[in-house]
Amino acid sequence: MSIPGLLFAASVFAQDATDSTFESVVAQLAEYGVVRGNYSQTREIELLSRPLVSGGSFVLSDLGLYWQQDRPFKSVLIADGERLVQSIDDGPITSIDAAEHPMVLPFSRIFLSIFNGSEQQLREHFTISFDVQDGRWAIGLKPASYPLSEAIDTINLGGREYIESLTVISRSSDVMTITFTDHQTQPDHLTEHEIELYSR
Repeated sequence: MSIPGLLFAASVFAQDATDSTFESVVAQLAEYGVVRGNYSQTREIELLSRPLVSGGSFVLSDLGLYWQQDRPFKSVLIADGERLVQSIDDGPITSIDAAEHPMVLPFSRIFLSIFNGSEQQLREHFTISFDVQDGRWAIGLKPASYPLSEAIDTINLGGREYIESLTVISRSSDVMTITFTDHQTQPDHLTEHEIELYSR
């Protein structure tokens, strides 16, 4: 099952590269109240001769993630760590059954902790590497606990002022890469329209 909503972005305030540390970058993940932007996603699956390509937009806030795919078909996924709901081709919103997909909500909670800047959660669930070169930082996350360790080998994040890329390498060597662009942090609160999107 593809879970694009678990691969989302948050902004990171630009810092002098010589002063950047994992702690300072993580601390800034929650700096902005709302982050909006566009994304393009590529999935390379061993059994498929061509990669799967999709794209759309996202909103990340204290209400969770609103992930809208516009191509190759329309879909919406909303994740807040307690629920995961989706709709396809403007159809009705349906809940993803935690009983049928027992790893979905744990995935959601842990990934949200990444982008909400919860250092304690990150250190609890991952072995972490950090590097800065030419003003660009890179974070490597190696899952150290179930359920992520059962499905994911490595998560790599890279960026400067914002997270610009996220790559997930699965235990089966499938690769999912997301590039984030057009980040916006103003207004620093959700609009009425955005609140309605989350309430679906």
